Amino acid sequence: MIEPNILMTKWGIRMNKMTEREQYLLNLLGATRRITTAEASKALDVSAATVRRLFRGMEEKGTAVRDYGGVQLYGGARGYSFENSEKTFSAEKRRIGAAAAELVQDGDTVFLDSGTTVMQMALALSRRIASGDFTSLNIVTNSIANVQVLAARAQCRVILAGGEYNPGRRDFSGPLTERYVSPFHFTKSFFGCEGLTAQMGFCSNQLSISSLNARVIARSDLRYALMDASKFGRYALVAYAGLEEISGIVTNAAPDEALSAALDKNKVAVLLAAEERAQPAGRRKAKP
Repeated sequence: MIEPNILMTKWGIRMNKMTEREQYLLNLLGATRRITTAEASKALDVSAATVRRLFRGMEEKGTAVRDYGGVQLYGGARGYSFENSEKTFSAEKRRIGAAAAELVQDGDTVFLDSGTTVMQMALALSRRIASGDFTSLNIVTNSIANVQVLAARAQCRVILAGGEYNPGRRDFSGPLTERYVSPFHFTKSFFGCEGLTAQMGFCSNQLSISSLNARVIARSDLRYALMDASKFGRYALVAYAGLEEISGIVTNAAPDEALSAALDKNKVAVLLAAEERAQPAGRRKAKP
């Protein structure tokens, strides 16, 4: 069993004792999917009452789900499900996707991450393509779902980055996918996000996706994270970007004061998606 302080040293994150314990449990959950109260108590050398408080805090943050006698990684034994994710915060994801699509300009070469929020961006971008907003546009994505909704037009080139296919996520990842994206230079890239904290940064529960995102970030001029406000203050398994590596967040509501201050310090723009309503003639541009 790896000691908690060694894990925290590897992450390079300064945390208070409670947060450090929660992060240690999340790392264990990434490997085991479920931990009992007795196992957590033994691993952390704390009482069962302390473990139950930790479990309760993790559930409130949305990183894990309590069950009888223990806790599971968020999503349970089934893991991530694209279909289930589509049903959560669907209106917010549509708004975020529409706002993010407005950030794309003629002549861009963009990368679109996988996930249901980015798919909503692909849908909104498809409408812009069909309306003739672009004379030249290159889109690279690792998501089958994105490819299926993007409009096929001569002025828009859509490139699927292949590799190992994950049917639950409808995407490709792994060493072959990372090798595929390596020759590209992206003017803008857009990523999903399963958690954001000032300490950990932008994170995901998918190791291979996080590795791919980090590779794309290194080859991008501007980098945007798309997330609904429920992801603020939530930890996930592994970080794919520090605060300073992301240009802006597209979301439906502002983060709390502490996180806002950390984002501002690192020059991360927070772009709020407009409420869904009938729009007057002419498209409302999101601030880049």
